[in-house]
Amino acid sequence: MPSGNESTPMFRQYDRQKEKYGDSVLFFRMGDFYEMFKSDAIEVSRLLNLTLTQRQGVPMCGIPYHAADNYIARLLGHGKKIAICEQVEMPRGKGLARREVVEVVTPGTIVNDSYLDNRTNNYLAALIGDREKTSLAYADLSTGEFRATVFEKGSEKELLRREIARANPREMIIQEGLLETYAFIGDLDIVLDRQPDWVFDLRQSRERLLRQFQTVNLKAFGIDDEELCILAAGAILNYLDDKHKGVLPHIRSIEIFEENSAVGLDESTIKNLEIVSNLHDGGSAFTLLEVLDHTKTSLGARRLRRRILQPFPELKSITLHHERVERLYRKQTTLAALRELLSGILDIERLSARIAMDKAHAKDLIAVRDSLTRAFKIRDIMDDLLLDDSRNGLEKLFSSLLVLAEMLTNSLMEEPSILLTEGQLIKEGWNKKLDEMRGKNVNGEKTLRDYASKEKAASGIGSIKLKYNRIIGYFFEVSKGQSNRVPERFRRRQSLAQCERFTTERLGELEAEINSVKERVIEYEQELFLGIREDAKKHISELLRLAGIIADIDVVQSYAHVATEHGYVRPRMVEAARIEIKNGRHPIVEYHIPHGSFVPNSISVDSEEVSLALITGPNMAGKSTILRQVALITLMAHAGSFVPADSALIGLVDRIYCRVGATDNLARGESTFLIEMNETANILRNATNRSLVIMDEVGRGTGTADGLAIAKAVCEHLLTQITPRTLFATHYRELTKIEHPHLINLSMAVHEEDGRLILPKTLVPGPSEASYGIHVGSMAGLPGSVVERAQELLSLQEENGESLSRSSTKTTGALQASLFDSGEMILDRIRNLDLNNLTPLESLQILSRWQEELD
Repeated sequence: MPSGNESTPMFRQYDRQKEKYGDSVLFFRMGDFYEMFKSDAIEVSRLLNLTLTQRQGVPMCGIPYHAADNYIARLLGHGKKIAICEQVEMPRGKGLARREVVEVVTPGTIVNDSYLDNRTNNYLAALIGDREKTSLAYADLSTGEFRATVFEKGSEKELLRREIARANPREMIIQEGLLETYAFIGDLDIVLDRQPDWVFDLRQSRERLLRQFQTVNLKAFGIDDEELCILAAGAILNYLDDKHKGVLPHIRSIEIFEENSAVGLDESTIKNLEIVSNLHDGGSAFTLLEVLDHTKTSLGARRLRRRILQPFPELKSITLHHERVERLYRKQTTLAALRELLSGILDIERLSARIAMDKAHAKDLIAVRDSLTRAFKIRDIMDDLLLDDSRNGLEKLFSSLLVLAEMLTNSLMEEPSILLTEGQLIKEGWNKKLDEMRGKNVNGEKTLRDYASKEKAASGIGSIKLKYNRIIGYFFEVSKGQSNRVPERFRRRQSLAQCERFTTERLGELEAEINSVKERVIEYEQELFLGIREDAKKHISELLRLAGIIADIDVVQSYAHVATEHGYVRPRMVEAARIEIKNGRHPIVEYHIPHGSFVPNSISVDSEEVSLALITGPNMAGKSTILRQVALITLMAHAGSFVPADSALIGLVDRIYCRVGATDNLARGESTFLIEMNETANILRNATNRSLVIMDEVGRGTGTADGLAIAKAVCEHLLTQITPRTLFATHYRELTKIEHPHLINLSMAVHEEDGRLILPKTLVPGPSEASYGIHVGSMAGLPGSVVERAQELLSLQEENGESLSRSSTKTTGALQASLFDSGEMILDRIRNLDLNNLTPLESLQILSRWQEELD
């Protein structure tokens, strides 16, 4: 129950709005501030470090309305939703002004540039399911992009993980009944909007989509009438309707994509290859994105990010992209000119969205005009291939946009105000009536100046000045020493330390006339501007199409620029399941070390011949680097880029799997080894003979015997059951004894000089001669006594001929016998002996050795 103080008309008005938007922080407009009360005030003051005060005993904090963008951005970063409650009518008499929520800003529905990363899409997703299928849809309100897919029951969890990892939505509408099935979503950094199953209605969702796209059916988008994705897509549109209180004319279509629409990259592959975020702090430094992103526009940056997360799966698209890159690569003058022109093109997609949603101000329209001017120049220097001659009606497109550019040039001032209440929007000569109104205003100001001159002459006060401020309007200012000489018709308005301020009846009349004209000018300018914006809205589809062309060109030039800077070559793409890389280089490592210092390596695998390359060698020798560079080169080739190598033949892949390293995930209750096994299981269940599989140190997270057994079984499964192109790095030298016609042994070269280990980072044929773990430990700074003792124990093991390659089970305890002086350890080893597989002589030898240890 509210207290007496809380039952005032203002608090009742606040409570009514808060009841409607209980899941949002309510920004309640009061004068020049947005105020927050009660629990909102307490939470926001804590999150933003604001001063918490009280109003009539109620907790309260506030922020200036003109600085709201900064505070909203910070709250969005904390995953909060903000309901903006504005004064929508002037108060009548002494009553309250009527206030209504005019917009709800949530992490997934942002369109204001102040809250967005201009190089990354900002997606709102929806997840809906039934007994047979699950549908995921996602949209970027700031660009108009809209996509959806349907997963069949069975492998949908992994596919869903993959797609969420690629899209990385900020917010998700989720059917409550799916929260238990897909519990992993609760661990992700996504704001969840849980909705009961009964709110999703197929008929209503279909009608909403038809209304949005202005069609009679959805077949043009590849959607059947009963398709589950209708529910997911409809949920997004309904949510946007609720939050933005208006139509969304820039969302013109929806793309239905399938599992094979792009090369498959699962969650662990995206993470382990550090494609868009690094493993250290989650930033973009030391990632493939950093290496390849030399785009000049926000449009291109977002397109490039999507391209490397969703590489082309088919030969035709890849080849076309490579041809475009090569065309620019061989025209360096055109490339340089193009980069300069692109640098002046602003974010046409997001500008178009703001125009469509009636949120664009005059400077936004000027930005569109300037971007169009640059786009016309780009058209003039591009050839048909780079402009994509498969696009129909390019001339018609540019002709229509030229009309828009000319309108904006002729109508808007070069430096217009961003506010509609200040005027200074419309260029002279655009509208005859406005020019006449401005003329009256100029005449009024001239009349005012003439009147001031007359008063100066009549009063005889030479220092009298006509001035203006927003508080008291026009006034005459006279110094203190001259104030006693002013005529009686002068009325004092204000006394200051050094001067006195006066007005007259005539000055008041002239001011009223001027202000009336000014108000009419501002109102008419506002009316004209809104008409111009409506005309611009008619060109939204053309603007979005142009944005797509510019984004594609920007990606191509970025690839060409990187190829020029780093000596990349065009890969040869084939249908066959082969990979042949000559002197390949790791793009990320090479990018961050001195030029020419990276040691290149060559490798060849073929699903029909040598499908598995087993790579051994010590730590720090470069095994993981080679594994990752093969995967990254393959990904780059499929994304349309040139690659870091002397030459590369890349057979098409359907998926890339990368299992390298792991860390605990305590939030999910998963240990390092459990994560390793999860990733391994995913590969073995989903990889095909068209896949590329990268595996590093499988089995190292458990006991030696178990780990070796798992690693060997995994190798055998890959060799005999799936036959993908596989690079398998391991410290288990026992695996090199596997004999199979599709397996090749490779190792990292090692040299010893004066007892020191030299690692040239070179891949050579044949298995590694040793693990060199003690050498690496010494290089890492282990105490000399530890190194010496380790060497003694290793020598003892080698002298006794104890090797896991003979019998991993029967000798597991013996390998560690000399490390412990404990009868309990002997007992444990007795329990673990495999008596069925021990010869009498081996048994006597083990007993003799234990006896010596106990003595």
